[in-house]
Amino acid sequence: MNNINLQLYSFGFENELSLLDKIQCAGEMGYSGVEFARGYEELPVEDVQKALEEAGVKAVSAHVAFEFMEQDLPYLAKLGVKFVACPMTAFNTAEEAKEVAEELNKFGQLAKQYGITIGYHNHTGEFYVDEGKYLMDWVIENTDPETVAFEIDCGWASAAGIDPVEYIQKHAGRIAAIHIKENGGIIGADKPESRHAPAEHPKFELDENGKPISPPEVLKMFEERDKLNVAQGTGIVDWKAVKAAADAQRDDVLYVVEREANYGGKDRITCLKEDIAWLKENL
Repeated sequence: MNNINLQLYSFGFENELSLLDKIQCAGEMGYSGVEFARGYEELPVEDVQKALEEAGVKAVSAHVAFEFMEQDLPYLAKLGVKFVACPMTAFNTAEEAKEVAEELNKFGQLAKQYGITIGYHNHTGEFYVDEGKYLMDWVIENTDPETVAFEIDCGWASAAGIDPVEYIQKHAGRIAAIHIKENGGIIGADKPESRHAPAEHPKFELDENGKPISPPEVLKMFEERDKLNVAQGTGIVDWKAVKAAADAQRDDVLYVVEREANYGGKDRITCLKEDIAWLKENL
């Protein structure tokens, strides 16, 4: 496997690399393309283009929330991006899933003029069931296949208890991108929030520097979630089967590494280097 891309969110927050630094680092590690998680808002598009050219990588895709989609599409089109996915949004019923589908269809028509396909990226909550179907199914079945496709995050899908291979085959032709996220266990589908309810943000006490103090139970939850992000090739996902299923249902599927956490006491850059090394050797 040679064309392996990197979601720039994967650098995490343990370093202070700029967006341009991340692009350069992705190229140095051997990734052929990058998927943006915004971060380019204050940068002239020419600066990002130059960084991509110097790093020898392509801008293949991006994660953009609905609220920024319209303003970001022209910028991303100039970079050569062809697939833009909403990374997440709140919805917890079949009816709300259909509302999300309407938004994707709207942006799909808008993006068409830029040669961009609009998509959606899952976590675990999209596999919550309402009216006998996964919420993700309701979204996929109510979107226009001509302008809307999907990015299956195999790590979160498998964590929800879904077999990514079966799910890709179920929606053959609709899967434009695969998130390669190694996962070590099943936690089930989180119950998502309603898109019509006010977002609930927990209130934390602040330390002497004004930073939130996370309660022990919150720290434990994040620690347990981080443990799911194991070394590439050591988890529960059959990556050869995923690639075979994805390639069989659509041409030019994007493969994007997204890492949520480190493993084995290693730093994030080392983990990302080991991710691509395993993929090139085994896929």
